[in-house]
Amino acid sequence: MPDQIKKSRKKTRQCLFQALYSCIYLQNNFDRDNFLESFFDEDFSKIIDEKYFDEVFYWVKEKEKELTYLVRKYAPKFDITSMSLVNLVPVFISMYEQLFLKCDNIPYKVSIDEALEITKTYSDNNWRVFANWVLNSIKENKEAILEELKWVQDAKNYFFNKEKPE
Repeated sequence: MPDQIKKSRKKTRQCLFQALYSCIYLQNNFDRDNFLESFFDEDFSKIIDEKYFDEVFYWVKEKEKELTYLVRKYAPKFDITSMSLVNLVPVFISMYEQLFLKCDNIPYKVSIDEALEITKTYSDNNWRVFANWVLNSIKENKEAILEELKWVQDAKNYFFNKEKPE
C-alpha cells in the first residue's frame, strides 16, 4: 500500500493566499480549477485541504465587507484603499478562521502565526506588526465583534466583487 500523503493546512493557506490575491485582480475571470492546475503539480494538489480551501476562499470573498470593516476599526490610521493586498489577504484569512470557520477549529495562535508567516514572506516586518495588532484585537474581542457585525451596514466591497461607482 503506498504511503498516504498528508494534507497540509500550512501549504493550503499559502495556496489560498495566492488564489485570493489572484482573484482580486482577475475578478470574475478567476477559475479555481484552472488556478490549481496551472500553479501546482500533482503532488502538491494531493496535500491541499480542499474542504478548508473551498470554504475559506468562498467566504473570505463573501465576508469582505465585514473583514474590511474590522481592519478599518482596529487600524483606523491606515487607508484600506491604499494598503497593499499582500498585507491584507493574510489578515482576511486569519480573521475568517477566527470568526467564522466551520470546517475545523483552528487555535488562535496557529491562525495568527500562519498569517504572520505569510506576511513575513511577502511583505516586511512593519506589516507584521500591523497584522499582529489587528489579529490579536480580533482574538481578544471575538464575541463582541460577532455581535457588532450583525449590525454593520455601511461597509462596502473594495477588492472582491467590487461595487460599481455611483
